[in-house]
Amino acid sequence: MSIKLRSGTTHRDIPLQPQLLYRFLRHLRRPARDSSALLIIVFATMLSVSLRAGPYGLYGLPVTLLLVSWFFKYAFVLFDHVVHGFDEPPTLDIRMVNPFDEQRPLVQLAIIAGISAGVRAVAISISPIAGSVLTAVALLLLPASVAMLGLEGNPLKAVYPAALWRMIAGLGLWYVALLGLIAAVALLLYLLSDLDAWLVWRLGIAMFAVLAVFSVLGGTLYERRHELGLETWHSPEQMHEKAQRDETRLRTAAVTDAYGLARAGMNDKAWEQLQNWLISRGKHVEDLRWLTERLRTWPDPRYVSRLTEDYVDRLMALKRHGEALDAVVERLAVDPKFRPKSSTATFRLAELAGRGGGAHAVSRMLLSDFAQRFPTDPHVEAARRLTSELAD
Repeated sequence: MSIKLRSGTTHRDIPLQPQLLYRFLRHLRRPARDSSALLIIVFATMLSVSLRAGPYGLYGLPVTLLLVSWFFKYAFVLFDHVVHGFDEPPTLDIRMVNPFDEQRPLVQLAIIAGISAGVRAVAISISPIAGSVLTAVALLLLPASVAMLGLEGNPLKAVYPAALWRMIAGLGLWYVALLGLIAAVALLLYLLSDLDAWLVWRLGIAMFAVLAVFSVLGGTLYERRHELGLETWHSPEQMHEKAQRDETRLRTAAVTDAYGLARAGMNDKAWEQLQNWLISRGKHVEDLRWLTERLRTWPDPRYVSRLTEDYVDRLMALKRHGEALDAVVERLAVDPKFRPKSSTATFRLAELAGRGGGAHAVSRMLLSDFAQRFPTDPHVEAARRLTSELAD
């Protein structure tokens, strides 16, 4: 998965306003939920026992190393889970106990060890000040390195300055917030080292802090997925696209069934099925528009003409007169005998076309048989006057 800022995108940092702060805190508290909380409790208890087994915990050293390995493997799996858009923390699975599967924690440890050795060499051979500056730079780049390794699994990209800078630029202020969290976690771990409390409590708090960093790191990448060009497995956009696909499938199935009935000559049942589908959806105007467009391809024009009447009535009720006139004009171009259903809609659209829209031909067409269709309607005289105006 390549990480790059999309070309042509102007990056603007958004302040951590209350909504963004809530999302940050949601990622921060994720390790306190469900399977992550259970893992912390179990691992902290087991580690407290293994660290006290024999002098300096030597008897329990194999178990300690194994538990630490599993823990950091879980941390990277949690990172993957969050980056892909899943809110619930993952459960411990076979990948985390397989020594040959997840190697990112070991690779990251090797990267940190290599950078530490290089910084120490600079401090000795050049100057302590240069070593201190490089140490500060390395610490600032460390979260980006972990993120790059977590995404790509490539140790070269995890130390490549250009790739790390693109990552930091893409995260923007989220990266600053992440650095603040890491500084707070480091201070917490330092205070815990001097705290006179049960070892299991100190280990549990430390584990939660580490998982919180990985969760926030993954959540930060997820929140900035558009700026980084990341592909996720679960996101509001994907949920919306899936809902749209499901909606299109259901719509198409309803129309296809009705079309089969129409082709079999069962017109009443076909129309009833279309009406039932519209009623089930509250006769929403967008559904009427979509269905009208689909019925244009049917060989029998009566369906689309009748449905256009309903569509125009709905638009008029919503006072979307311009859209209603567009629908009428479009239908008249195919079927000159088409008319809106009601006298009020017919006269209002004719008036709009003649006096406001400049479509005199459409207005005259709508009014040509107005008196015959609605002989007792109070608009008859006004329709005659408008027809005379348009004829002059």
